[in-house]
Amino acid sequence: MKKENTAALNSDTEFAKVSPVKRIIRTKAFPLFVLLLVVIAVFAVLSPMRTGMQAFFRIKTLWRILQDIAVPGFLTIGIGLLIVSGNIDLSASTVGSMAGVLCAVTISWYNFHPVVAVLFALGIAAVVGLINGVLVNELGQPPFIATMAMSTILLAVCQIIATDKTGQIVGMVSFNNKVYEKIAATKLVGDINVVSALMVLAFLVYGLALAKTKFGRTLYLMGANRTATNLAGINAKAVTYFVFINCSMLAAISGIINSSRTKAGSSMALSTQQFAGMTAAILGGISFGGGSGGLGGAFLGLLVINTFNMGMTSSGGSPYLTPVLSGGLLLAALTFDFFSTRAQNKRVGA
Repeated sequence: MKKENTAALNSDTEFAKVSPVKRIIRTKAFPLFVLLLVVIAVFAVLSPMRTGMQAFFRIKTLWRILQDIAVPGFLTIGIGLLIVSGNIDLSASTVGSMAGVLCAVTISWYNFHPVVAVLFALGIAAVVGLINGVLVNELGQPPFIATMAMSTILLAVCQIIATDKTGQIVGMVSFNNKVYEKIAATKLVGDINVVSALMVLAFLVYGLALAKTKFGRTLYLMGANRTATNLAGINAKAVTYFVFINCSMLAAISGIINSSRTKAGSSMALSTQQFAGMTAAILGGISFGGGSGGLGGAFLGLLVINTFNMGMTSSGGSPYLTPVLSGGLLLAALTFDFFSTRAQNKRVGA
């Protein structure tokens, strides 16, 4: 017993001696930061001479990247929290698309005030999140299957909503409302959009809540061991309801921002964004099995993916290579997560 205490004390002493720099290097987010720097350097060199070698380093490029990640950013936060808690929501992007369609239809066809339309869309999204929670909590359905079925249902609902008075399915509902367009167009300072600033703020708030609060510890415990959560007297069902509703509402915000930018609502508007959000979350160190990871790495993951996309555009490359990168990064992240989890289980078993 004395030897075990001595070993533990020595381990704590060694950890205390590790410099802050080494601790940062050992985090899962550090390799992503290095990859981001490499991507920036590569595209700075590959940028065509007609745009100038320094074109990729312009401050406007940073603001453009932040503007581009506002839509997948809110999705990433909601999905990231769910994955940490050991759940998943495959209906998030469809909820976001439906929110955009609802706003477009209610504003364009029924003359709703934009504020009322937004609140209505957020309320419907909350109901969808609540239903997802019921399916998982009360009916015991696997989150993967339940939310995939919900996504299929919502896609059909979007088509029904986007049916005009003649009975024709429009698919995409265009509209023109100056107040609603200000959601995505309003600038905070200079070229910084309000929605981009709110997205960064949301990452900070949710990230701190995940890392520093009892709520965050609860999510980690749920993802790592649901049984232990129940034995600890934690109301896991209530937390599950919250993360599902939260994910749906954040997805709705993404859809509202997107429809404000494009001046249209479409059932397929965010069809590729959920994939980007999930890739960023897992790439940033959030284990697909739940119980580990943080939102800081997920934010860096979004920056890597969108910086690559921006670089491909500025260098004249094909934008279709971005999904290839996203898919490759997701496979690499899942593979790394698998071997990392297996190695950790072996150490615990030993």
